[in-house]
Formats: sequence, structure tokens, C-alpha cells
Amino acid sequence: MSVQLMAHQTEGVAFLSEGRRGLLAFEQGLGKTLVAIMAFCDLRAAGRVDRMLVICPNSLKRNWVAELNKFAPTLTVDIAEGTPKARRTTLSMSRCDVMITSYETARSELTALLAFTTAQRTALVLDESHAAKNWKSLTSASMRHIAPRCEYRWLLSGTPVTNTPADLYTQIEIVAPGERSLGSLETFLARIEEDPTAAFAKPIFDDLILRKTKEECLDLPEKTFTDVIVELPAWQRRLYDDMRHDMACAIKGMTGAQYSAFASTALAQLTRLMQLASNPALIFPDTGQTPGKVDVLDGLLADIMALDSRKVILWSNYVANIERLRLRYSEYGAVAIYGGVPPTERQNVANAFQGDAATRLLIANPAAAATGFTLTAANYTIYESIGWRYDHYAQSQDRNHRIGQTRPVTYLRLIAADTIDEAIGGALERKSSMAKGLLSDPDVQVSLSKLTPTQMCALILNNELP
Repeated sequence: MSVQLMAHQTEGVAFLSEGRRGLLAFEQGLGKTLVAIMAFCDLRAAGRVDRMLVICPNSLKRNWVAELNKFAPTLTVDIAEGTPKARRTTLSMSRCDVMITSYETARSELTALLAFTTAQRTALVLDESHAAKNWKSLTSASMRHIAPRCEYRWLLSGTPVTNTPADLYTQIEIVAPGERSLGSLETFLARIEEDPTAAFAKPIFDDLILRKTKEECLDLPEKTFTDVIVELPAWQRRLYDDMRHDMACAIKGMTGAQYSAFASTALAQLTRLMQLASNPALIFPDTGQTPGKVDVLDGLLADIMALDSRKVILWSNYVANIERLRLRYSEYGAVAIYGGVPPTERQNVANAFQGDAATRLLIANPAAAATGFTLTAANYTIYESIGWRYDHYAQSQDRNHRIGQTRPVTYLRLIAADTIDEAIGGALERKSSMAKGLLSDPDVQVSLSKLTPTQMCALILNNELP
């Protein structure tokens, strides 16, 4: 089929095909997948490559199949998945034009993938490439083994910087190992300490990264962000304050070794506070009272849904909450996407939300639904809970503020007053500023495990991060 590309997409195709190696850092919704497919089709037609290997998060494998069928229906496609024997058989025997597999499979089947990329001239695509951002991870190491076998190496990510500048360093070293050296990771981070804008790396970034934002490329409707401050009811307030004070007292009584052990599991410990701010029944199942956020949600949804044309995306970090909320709001035809929904069914849920007038509320977990779905039927988004993952937060916003959206989009965050929600909200804004600074669009997010006992107590008791 003939595909009419937008100007920024045409630029992206040229960047990938002519530059051979690069990070396509288009914001979510600008068509990164389409650009990669068209670049491959052009190269294949010119006889410069034979096939394409796509490595992506497990949840996006079938999205790639759907996009290939839509934009390049003549290409043959296989997915390397299933048992180890089935994966290896597919990788060794398939003569497809495009092979799709997950990062998990790539880690397990590194030898088979190295053989696959050696057998024919292969264009490599790492989708959501920030999945390989951790230099020490097996995923990153595997990608650094595979990439040099491919002349064309394309990384795709709308959020390439999610925590620290090291995220970008690792991806650059995958796409162009040793060619335009940023030095060692330690040297790079030391220079970032001196120059948070990373001006010293700008020539390398400019050469290997093509960044496009929706504001540059699309005439999209306005986005509005509002924090809805939720006062916890007395019973929930008491549970939260009891836990925060017990935790702080325990920290103050710890030896150095005991605190080191605690700090290494700080995220898990703080998650209990996050759950109490959301719904105490997540920790205390016998709690039968209505949490503050649910009480506020009742009113918000009633107001929004007063007009039949409106639909809402409701994000929650907790599966138990998602199921409870789906039942509570069944009158709105509520459907859900989370880890327990098979990947093969998730697109059907998204399609129902997009096309069925009676399906007005989608309740989803960002870990399962923040990428790969178009949800422009909704122009309201509510965050029942927020987490520390900036990539999930940024990508979730782009499910409905993307190509195809014709109405202004409103984002509402439910922030429990005087809880850790306040610190998380601030941390997400800091990460956004850092990412924009490094990509020319710095305030490096503090690692929870590196907080001192005094800083940890300030976070727990006063919702403050250094």
C-alpha cells in the first residue's frame, strides 16, 4: 500500500536509512514504528539489507505484527516465542522478511540471534530501547553483543532518558560502540556532574539522536494538568501516619549495617506507604471503608460522564485496585488492561474502548498499557496512583494525546495530601526536566537507595526529597 508520510516521518526515514545507526527519539504518537518499517522497505527495495530483526517489550510483539500488516502487507513476519526449542527452531529455520522477538527471549537466545544476524544482512530495531538502559544488566549486555553484527542499528524510544544521564550513555554505546566515544561510564557521569547540560556530548548526541516533539510536528489540541488534592478520611489518615512514624522510628534506631540493608529495599518499603495513600485494603484486606481517592473518583467520574460523548482512561499501579474499580464502575462499561490480561487480548480491549460507545472507561496499569496502544477516544485521563517510573508516566500520557486526537485533553492526578504522593509528583517533574535538558528539548533524580537516614526520614515524614 502507498503510505503518505508526514514531514517529520520522512526526515526520520532518511535519518535511519542514510545514517545507518541512530536513536529515533520521537515522542510517543509520532509514528516511530511506521518510520522504521518504511526505512526498512526502502533499504530492502534498494538491495541494501535482506531482513529486519525487531526486539521489543513482550507486550508490543503483536503491535508490530499489526503495524507491519497495515503498512507493509507484502512482508512476511515471524515471532520467535514459546518454548526454548520453539524459539530456536524459528530463529534457525525461518526465511521471513521480519523477525520479531522480546528482550527476554533475546537474553535467553543470544547465540541463536547472533547466528540469525550473521546469516543475512539484518537491520536491527530495538523498540523502547530504554529497556536496555542499565549498563550492568543482561539485557544491555546482550544488545551490545548483537548490535555490532548489524550494519543498520536503530533504537526507538520516546523516553530515552528515564532516570539518569547514564540511560542515554548506554543506548549510544549500543548504537555506535566505540565509534564516537563518550569515554567510560564513570568518566561520562563525572563530566555530567560538572556540566549537567552535557554540552560536551552535544555533537555526538546531535549526530546519533533525532529528537522530535509533538509540539514541533503536530497541531494537537491543548493538554491541561491538574492535581486533585485528596484529604484522607480520619481512619485512613491514622493508618498512614502510624506506618510512617513506625518506619521513621525504626530507621532512627538502626545501625549503619541495618540501614544499608533497609536502603537496598527502600522502594519496596515505601511502596507500602504508597498503597496506604491509595487504598489500605491493599495491605489490610479486611478494611471495608471507602478510601479517600475512591470517594473523590466517584464524584469526578459522575461529572465527566454526564456527557455521553466522553470517555476516560483511569491509571492505577495496583492490580487489586483495578479489579475493584472495574466492578465499582461497571455502569460506565468499564474494561481493564493489566498484567493478568493476556497480551493477545489487550488490543481487543483497546479496540472496544476506541470503537464501542458503551465502553466509556478503561482502567489500566501503566506497566501493561503505557505503550503500544492508541486511546484517542478519551480526552480525560485520571491517575488514581502514580509511581516512580518516569517512562511509564510520560508514555501513558501519550496514549490519548497523539495523532487522531481532536479534543483538548485533561489530565487529573489524585494526590493524597501530606503523603509520599507529593514527593513522587515532584520527582516526576524533575525527571522530565532532566530528560528535556539532555535531549535539547539538570536535575538528576536521587536514587532512593542512596538517601542518608536523615534524608529517608524527611521523605517518609515530610514528603521531601533532596
